[in-house]
Amino acid sequence: MATDVSESGTAGGSEQERIAGKEFKKLGYSLFVQIPGNNLECRCSYVPYAQGSMITLDELRGYLVQSGVKEGIDEDALKDFAVQASAGKELSKVLLASGVASTVGADGRLEYCVQPSSTAQDDVDGGAAIDMHQVQTFLNVVPNDEIARIIPPEPGSAGRTITGQTLPAQPGKELKLKIGKNIRSEKNGALLIAEAAGRVCLASGEISVEEEYVVSGDVDFRVGSIIFNGFVEVRGDVLNDFNITSTKGMRINGNIGACAIQSDGDISFCGMDGQEKGTIVCGGTIRANFLHECLVTCTGDVIVDVELHNCTIKTLGKIIVNKGAISGGYYTALGGIEARKIGSPASVRTKLTVGMDYRDAEELERLFAELEQNQKQIGMTQSLQEIGELRQIRAALTDSIYAIRTKTDPRANPKINARAVLYDNVLLSTGTLNEEVKEQKEGPLSIIENTIEGGLRYMSMTSLDVKASDIEMAFAREQKG
Repeated sequence: MATDVSESGTAGGSEQERIAGKEFKKLGYSLFVQIPGNNLECRCSYVPYAQGSMITLDELRGYLVQSGVKEGIDEDALKDFAVQASAGKELSKVLLASGVASTVGADGRLEYCVQPSSTAQDDVDGGAAIDMHQVQTFLNVVPNDEIARIIPPEPGSAGRTITGQTLPAQPGKELKLKIGKNIRSEKNGALLIAEAAGRVCLASGEISVEEEYVVSGDVDFRVGSIIFNGFVEVRGDVLNDFNITSTKGMRINGNIGACAIQSDGDISFCGMDGQEKGTIVCGGTIRANFLHECLVTCTGDVIVDVELHNCTIKTLGKIIVNKGAISGGYYTALGGIEARKIGSPASVRTKLTVGMDYRDAEELERLFAELEQNQKQIGMTQSLQEIGELRQIRAALTDSIYAIRTKTDPRANPKINARAVLYDNVLLSTGTLNEEVKEQKEGPLSIIENTIEGGLRYMSMTSLDVKASDIEMAFAREQKG
C-alpha cells in the first residue's frame, strides 16, 4: 500500500521524523521515499516490524519507480540499503539517487594583463623579509600597453533531475563597463589598450588611465613607496625611507627625508634633509627651499631659495641659491654657479666646479688615477719591454685627458657669482684650473678663468646668462686694441 503524505505520523510504535514524500507499508515494514521539490535527490527511510517479511531489492526498485525516480540511482547504495533492510535494520534518510543541478555561468569580468609595479612581500613562511615600505598595488602602464581583456559571461551548464527532466543552464551577467579617457578598445571591444602613460583606475564602472597620482597627505606606511608612469603630487611630507619614482615630474608640498627621489621631469619640493642617504635624480629642473646632506644628479637647473649645505650636486644646468649660502660639499654645474654667499665664516671646505660636464669630471678623475698608477708601475719595473708598453698606455691616457679638457659644449659657462661674500677655504675649479680661496672676498663679484694672464679673474658681477668665454673675448680685444 502506498500513501502520499505531507507529514508522516507514528509507525512501528516510534515517532518518525516528519517528512514529505510517499509512504509504502507492508506487513513486515514501512518505507518512506523522500524527494525534495527540486527533484535532485531521493532519500529513503526504513522501519522493520516484528512480524512479516523484510523488503527485497526488487521491491525497493519498484517503490522508487512508483515514486517517479528514473535516473541517477546509486546502485551500490541501493544494494547496501536492501541488505541492511533485509537484516531488519532501521534506516533513516539514506541517499539512493542524485540528480545534477544546473550551474550559473561566471559573470563577465576584467582580466588584467599588467601587474602591480610593486607589492609588499608576504612570504613569511619562506623566510622572506617583509618590506612594509613597498605596498603599492596600482597598475602602471605606458602607451600601447595591453591593460586588460574583457572576458564574456559563461553560459553555465544544464542539469538533470532524478525524474528525467532537464534543468536549463543559467548564463552569467554581462560586464557593465564604460571606457574612459586614455584607453581604446580593440578586437571588437574585448581588448583594452593604454593611450597614455599613467595608472589604471576603475571607479563607478568606468576604467581609465590617469596621468596624475595625488597623495592627499604624507607618503608613509599607509601609502608606501611610489613608482608611477606619470606626474606625482604629494600634499604632505615624504617620510624617511619612502621612495618616489615618476616619469613626468613631481611636486611635493612638504619636506623630504632620507629617501630616493627620481623623475624624468621637473621636481619641486620644500626641502630635503637627506642625512647623507637621500638622493635625487632629475631629468628636468629642481626647485626647492633648501637641500641638506644629499646627493643630487640633475639634467636641468638646480634652483634653491635658501641654502645648500653639505651636498654633492652634479648638474648639466646651473646651480642658483637665491637668498642664502652654498656651504660644505661638492658642486659641479656645467652652466655656472651663483649664490649670495659661498663657503662659511667657519671656513667649511666647499668645492665648486663650473663649465664642465660632471660625467667628464668623473672620467677625468678616473683617468688621472690610472695615470698616477701608470707612473708608479714605470718606476718599479726593470723590463724595457714592459716600460715601453706602460709608456704607450700613458700616452693613450694623456690623449684621453686632453680630449676631455679641450671638448666644447654650447651649454658650458665656467663662471661663479658670489653676490655678497666669498669665504676662504673654498676650492674653485673650471675643469682645467683649480684655485683655493685663501682669504675672504666681498661681493658682488664674478669669478672666471683668466685666459690671458693665468689663474682666476675676479671682476664685477654679471649675470650667468653672460658667458665667461664672451667676457674673456672682450678682455682679449681690449688688450689688443
